[in-house]
Amino acid sequence: MRSNNGMQRTALRTAADAERWQQIEMDTDDLTALAYETISRAGEVLDVLRAEIGASAREYRTEDEFLNGTMRWLDEILDDPREYLDSRNYLDTIDETRFVSGVRDLKSHIQKTMTTPLTERGDAAFEE
Repeated sequence: MRSNNGMQRTALRTAADAERWQQIEMDTDDLTALAYETISRAGEVLDVLRAEIGASAREYRTEDEFLNGTMRWLDEILDDPREYLDSRNYLDTIDETRFVSGVRDLKSHIQKTMTTPLTERGDAAFEE
């Protein structure tokens, strides 16, 4: 079983970085390349979905928490995709069937990411 603590983020982080990681909210810049791809793929489904998923990252302390939370939220969207699209004024402009397919594909990518060991997800997408 994989732990969600900040020390497993990457093998390159120092102990001080790991402690800091556990104490602050996460930023999308801290996501590994594979996890950040979730945000990019969301933009291919719907621009607003990308913005919402990206903004939600600060609600989580770790990448795995972010991925799990995003999966739960996508499940809620799939429970009533019509309501989601309508509440964002996209019901008349986005094909609901295509949207649902895109959300399911996004969930598949997240599941793949979650089953990939953290050390194999790539460096942080925007590491200096």
